[in-house]
Amino acid sequence: MNKTKYSQLRNSEDWGTEGGVSSSDSQDLKPPRFTRRLQHTILYSLLITTNIVFLSLWLTAKEKNGTDYSSCVRPQLTFSPATEAIRYEKKRLWRDIDGPNPFTGVPRPELDKAWHDLLEPMTIKVTAEELEKFSEGDTSIALRDGSGYIAEMAAYHELHCNKRIRRYIFFDYYYHNLTEEEQRTEDTHIDHCLEYWRESVMCRGDTTMGTFYWRESDGYPTSRVYTDNECVDWTAFDTWSRKRMVDMSDRSILEDSPFGN
Repeated sequence: MNKTKYSQLRNSEDWGTEGGVSSSDSQDLKPPRFTRRLQHTILYSLLITTNIVFLSLWLTAKEKNGTDYSSCVRPQLTFSPATEAIRYEKKRLWRDIDGPNPFTGVPRPELDKAWHDLLEPMTIKVTAEELEKFSEGDTSIALRDGSGYIAEMAAYHELHCNKRIRRYIFFDYYYHNLTEEEQRTEDTHIDHCLEYWRESVMCRGDTTMGTFYWRESDGYPTSRVYTDNECVDWTAFDTWSRKRMVDMSDRSILEDSPFGN
């Protein structure tokens, strides 16, 4: 019986040292499975994080630059608790006095009521913490119940001046029974209001642009009565103010005056 001779197989070490690929070479050419998995995890995490960042930036830009103009980029150099109520919208202002308008025209009950209602939130309540943030060290009159202090927002003060000047135009209707001293006081008040308006206009520096046209009647270059403005959402602003308004006709809600009157 023929005996077949077998050669001993090379072990892995022998194979790796001759012509083949050693285990050490294999590790150099092909990273372990757990290393590849870690690399994939890091890559996916970076992609997800990048997407989240870009989505956040896009939503922020959309909110600032969307058609609702809900926010406006401007420095807040002074504090006001009403800032939380500020929303912006693009609005065409017509300044038209020919159509129905409860705020314009000759004195009448409808006009007087419209102006009265508009100015109801002229005085509002603020907390001690809010007062400290905007008062620059000044104090204000406290409410008797200790819940806060009275204050006013400039927008309503300007509207108050608007109302006073309108009444001054119809002096004989509203002030026909004033004494000379009272008339001098009213004259001074109107001068104050006009100066307040001047300061307010120059303070804000409204950059809204308007256009001109040739007036048919005399060929004179005339500015159009309307402009497209960036406006505060007055409904939101007024709603916030009315939640804090103080009825100043009832002086008993205020702390005692140091002057006794």
